[in-house]
Amino acid sequence: MTLDLITRLITNLNDEGIIYCHWKSNFYLAEALSGETDLDLLVDRQTLSQTLNILIKLGFKQATVRLGTMTPGIHNYYGCDSRTGRLVHIHLFTRVLTGESFVKSHLFPFERMLLENTCDTNQIKVVSKPAELILFILRNFIKYGSMLDLIKIARESGNIRDELHWLLSGNDLSESLPLLKKYCPVIDEQLFTNCVDALDKGSPLFTRIFLAYQVRKRLRIYRKNNYFIHFGDYFKFVWDQGMRRLSGRRKNKFLSSGGAIIAFVGPDATGKSTLVAETKKWLEKVFMVRVVHAGRPPSSWITMPVNIVLPMVRQLWPRLRTSQLEEKSSLPDQIGTAPKIKGPSGLIYALRFVSLAWDRRQLLVKARRLCANGEIVICDRYPTETVGAMDSPRLQEYLVKDGPTRLIFNWLAHLESRLYGEIPPPDVVLKLKVSIEVAKKRNKERIKVDKETDAYLESRHRQNQDLSITGTKNFFEIDTDQSLADTIREVKQTIWGLL
Repeated sequence: MTLDLITRLITNLNDEGIIYCHWKSNFYLAEALSGETDLDLLVDRQTLSQTLNILIKLGFKQATVRLGTMTPGIHNYYGCDSRTGRLVHIHLFTRVLTGESFVKSHLFPFERMLLENTCDTNQIKVVSKPAELILFILRNFIKYGSMLDLIKIARESGNIRDELHWLLSGNDLSESLPLLKKYCPVIDEQLFTNCVDALDKGSPLFTRIFLAYQVRKRLRIYRKNNYFIHFGDYFKFVWDQGMRRLSGRRKNKFLSSGGAIIAFVGPDATGKSTLVAETKKWLEKVFMVRVVHAGRPPSSWITMPVNIVLPMVRQLWPRLRTSQLEEKSSLPDQIGTAPKIKGPSGLIYALRFVSLAWDRRQLLVKARRLCANGEIVICDRYPTETVGAMDSPRLQEYLVKDGPTRLIFNWLAHLESRLYGEIPPPDVVLKLKVSIEVAKKRNKERIKVDKETDAYLESRHRQNQDLSITGTKNFFEIDTDQSLADTIREVKQTIWGLL
């Protein structure tokens, strides 16, 4: 089934009189129209600006690669289908750049041949089979002359023959050969026919490699680069692939508009973790994505001793646990105030939260750097500057400074406040809200040993009613009372509109 977004794109291209066609792999057109693979569109250069305006109007966004080089004449645009939430990839060409799989090795003067020989299939203009057959044969025999491509072709030989049989159905070469003579005279009819027969009859690999040598020799005038630069392109490709493996990045693309920090905030049982996981799975299919948990940041080298010793102290003296101290303090339900904990236990309490503030600051400063380099960072929870709010400052200075204990406590409270003040704001905040009844029901259904009490959930919900993050322009509320599918769809639409 054709995605709604692709249908709208095709309709706009046709209505605006754009000169275009889907120019390769039309055998797999159904997959492309359903968004499972990219849509390869060749457009006339004179209508490129109109095409780009249509893409932008439909919410498509340009993407580029971080490692590697962008090829002139090839554009990558991504859109989000509103009904399915699926990302749609438009591979836009203004020139016929093709050839080897890993490096675009040949530039053919076939634009006119392809754009003038089209037919309509499901309203989209596709290149005719006779014209596509020429390109198909040349592409494949260029690949048979590449050592790296031979490995890939060996796994796809069955698919190649199926596609060839589809292109030959209703075509006895009588329409393809005149086009070949007109647009690619360096390949004579006999060599072209031999190549078709070799693929059709499954000739030995040696025969196909020999034919590839003849084809590549005659197509050398269409080579994009000389042999020295071509070798350099392959060296760079291998280097970039190695760097990606070492860095652990599965994908290499980022949006031309830049990276972003997306924060999911809200009380417990609103579905933060589920939506973070779904958003990551959705975006990482294409882009460089990182997930961080601001509620439980990893220890830095400076806080590691504190984070190792304090759990041991809490094991030996359970009354010094944070939860025990807060229960005995005057912690209110509303945000803006902090519990008043006196004596040495107050200093341990303060040291714990200063350490947490430091780790959060380090984590989110790193997230900002990743964002500056084009990555999309998804944050599970995010701190605010409001004292007492979830994942926010927990210390408040005493007005009466009587004794060294309070002086030290006040200094720690001031340090905590300063650390939270240095945390950069996220680009997008999705505040999740849910009715307390639904939250209690979800909490009971959780597969978790230490589930929160109903009283705790009610307190957390009251604390997060007026949650805000200073410096964030894009702040949206998402009602998670609705079904999970509807919530995910709303989250995807909201995020995509802001990236």
